Amino acid sequence: MKISHKARIAAVLMFGAMLLIAASIAWANAQVSMAVEQRRHSAEIASALNDMRMVSFEYLLNRRERARLQEKAVWQRLEGLLSQAIDGDDTTAKTLASLRANVEASHNLFVEVDATQAAGTPNNDIQRRFETQLSNRLLIIQQRSLVDAAQMIEDAGVRIDDTQRRVVIVTASGLILMALITAAAVWIFRRDVLNPIAQLEHATRELAAGNWSFELNVTTADELGEMARRFDAMTRALRESFSRIELSNRELVSLNSELESFSYSVSHDLRSPLRSMDGFSLALLEDYGDKLDDEARDSLQRIRGASQRMGRLIDELLGLARVTRAELRIQDVDISAMARDIAADLTRTQPQRQVRWEIEDGIRVQADRELIHIALQNLLDNAWKFTGKTADAVIRVGQRVEGGDRICFVSDNGAGFDMAYADRLFGAFQRLHHESDFPGTGVGLAIVQRVLRRHGWPLWAKAALGTGASFFFRIQEHIDERREQSHPAG
Repeated sequence: MKISHKARIAAVLMFGAMLLIAASIAWANAQVSMAVEQRRHSAEIASALNDMRMVSFEYLLNRRERARLQEKAVWQRLEGLLSQAIDGDDTTAKTLASLRANVEASHNLFVEVDATQAAGTPNNDIQRRFETQLSNRLLIIQQRSLVDAAQMIEDAGVRIDDTQRRVVIVTASGLILMALITAAAVWIFRRDVLNPIAQLEHATRELAAGNWSFELNVTTADELGEMARRFDAMTRALRESFSRIELSNRELVSLNSELESFSYSVSHDLRSPLRSMDGFSLALLEDYGDKLDDEARDSLQRIRGASQRMGRLIDELLGLARVTRAELRIQDVDISAMARDIAADLTRTQPQRQVRWEIEDGIRVQADRELIHIALQNLLDNAWKFTGKTADAVIRVGQRVEGGDRICFVSDNGAGFDMAYADRLFGAFQRLHHESDFPGTGVGLAIVQRVLRRHGWPLWAKAALGTGASFFFRIQEHIDERREQSHPAG
């Protein structure tokens, strides 16, 4: 059964119990009101009967006209009270009927007594005894009527007590029923909602800890059971996916290892003939240079230059591969101090150049020191190289805050480049200047981009021909690749 259906059933039962209690209270209030009204009415009847008895005593003792008139008024009042309907049980109805008959008989006897009195003083004992009997019967009936009125008052009190007991019983039963419904709802909620949610939460902790074999195995047919089954299906699919990814990673690691071995092997095999070409060309120039014409010597120099350039390309390729595969070791790096050390080294290589270095203090980042040094070395090498033909050369290293992020930059006022070719800027062996103007292999910026990409830092450039170039990278939270690689999806 769905959780929503269970909730609706619990709500209906709770609402029904509340309606039962409300109906019992309303019914009891009506019953109490009727019983109170019965008691009030019975009390009025008893008061009128008592007045009639007093009036009758006064008339029988004193034979006064005022008492006769009072009896008539009291009888009319009693007749009006007894004619009103009273809600009650059968006993009350019988008592009321008896009371009506007694009051009627009492009034008739009073009339007879009054008639005998109007006839004058009794002449013999028979008349006196008859009058006495009428008076006694009158008083007995009135006494009986008072007893019936008292009984009606007592019945009304008993009715009130019974009604109150029923209210207490019904209210207590309703409260017990509501408590049972609440306890059952709490138990069902704990069993069907809280426990499955706790199991799901435990499953997420297990998955976060890397236990991809964990399954819930929930068999309920409600929404949480369906969610648990889908969760198990998801974990099975992820487990299969991660198995395939892990297999692919192992194959990739094996291929990378083979490729690295192949690269070093090829580089070693290539370096040997290159060194031979350079060495034999130099030997020819030194031993037989005076026997060769200018064209032959130039050809040998070109052979030497080409072999040396190819050696540098091989070194750059191996450096690019090492940058891509090196494991990150994140630590605090002072870029300002690192840039000053590189600047000092560049200045010592060409002390005759006049270059103004503007390096901002306090540029610190969390990064891999060796890789950041490689990237910064390439950026400053480029700035040094492309300001070689610029008078009053300036190279700047600084940072600024933009949108809550720090942006570091390396800029110069050197040769610059055309932004129309900026998409080629960070590709390997891509050059925007002729080698005769600015020598190089075209791999340096590719290395810079890969280093910064490893740190999750975007790199971009702005430049114009003849006015210099600026390279920017945004400092963001570093990614611990060691943690990622330990993950099944790493």
